[in-house]
Amino acid sequence: MAIQVEVEIDHGAPDLPPCTAEVVEQSVRAILRHEGFTDDRPASVTILLTDDERLRQLNRDYADEDHVTDVLSFEAKPDDGFPAFAEDDPDESIGDIAISIPQTQRQASEKSVAFERELAMLAIHGTLHLLGYDHATPGEEREMFGKTDDALNEMFD
Repeated sequence: MAIQVEVEIDHGAPDLPPCTAEVVEQSVRAILRHEGFTDDRPASVTILLTDDERLRQLNRDYADEDHVTDVLSFEAKPDDGFPAFAEDDPDESIGDIAISIPQTQRQASEKSVAFERELAMLAIHGTLHLLGYDHATPGEEREMFGKTDDALNEMFD
């Protein structure tokens, strides 16, 4: 098994354009390929597309922050207490990602970018967090956002 990406759409998510799941899947696959995942190094990721309330609940329950956010990443670790959105193969799962569709729409509007591009950015960003990247320092931020921009430019430009 090479790269497996499962996109789940929560019952609370607003109506989505038909290409939404495809954009998310392509984004995750692109950044995983950039990071060296191939047939010889398989990976499985599940992405939940949901509403603000679900993201707020997950943020409150797992990050002790009581506010809506755009994306959360849950690295796969045995018995870590984080939610599993699908039955991943534990040997190949790198984790789960949850994305708020309404927050994605607001951010796309604020940045004057297409919804699909903002959604792809969040999927890539969440995947990079699963791979251990962070943006706590200026150096980490440059590296993480540089990788994000490279993948986005490859997809959209």
